[in-house]
Amino acid sequence: TVNYRFLTREIFEKREFHLSLLGLHLLLLLFFAKPTWTFFKSYVRLRKVQDQLMPQIAHKNRETHKKTKSKTKEPEQESDQQLTGEQKSFLKAFEKGLQHSTGRKAAAPAPVQEAQPERYGIHFEQCTQLALLPFFVCNFIGVACARSLHYQFYVWYFHTLPYLVWSTPYSLGVRYLILGFIE
Repeated sequence: TVNYRFLTREIFEKREFHLSLLGLHLLLLLFFAKPTWTFFKSYVRLRKVQDQLMPQIAHKNRETHKKTKSKTKEPEQESDQQLTGEQKSFLKAFEKGLQHSTGRKAAAPAPVQEAQPERYGIHFEQCTQLALLPFFVCNFIGVACARSLHYQFYVWYFHTLPYLVWSTPYSLGVRYLILGFIE
């Protein structure tokens, strides 16, 4: 085993130790159940918003492309497919949450070349973190509460640790200390 090697054999084999690890495992999973559920609901909601917005964005891009192709035509009417106030506030709140969780400000838009028409788009790549983080947290709880653990499972789970630690708001030094402590 690679878990709890620092314990004596007598303590490691005690029934109370097994039951305490099982109890701790269940308590931690219950403690993280609500945040995990919230993350998954947010992920599903954001994917729904993405499905709703992508046709509107594609339509807007086609409209922009048509306008640049025929500059002599009269300006076309605006699309009826506008974002609702709720969709705008959700996207703004989601962007703030991503900026807070990653510790970064919003990236400045890339300069648009004058020869190409402006393209509209929303990048939903970071919403995958909403599904990935709960899986890694629950896996970490399981590994930490496992009495016995084979090296092959440790090797698989070990690669999730940097992601978990970098999802915290701690400084770089503290993050390295956490990784060292776990090791």
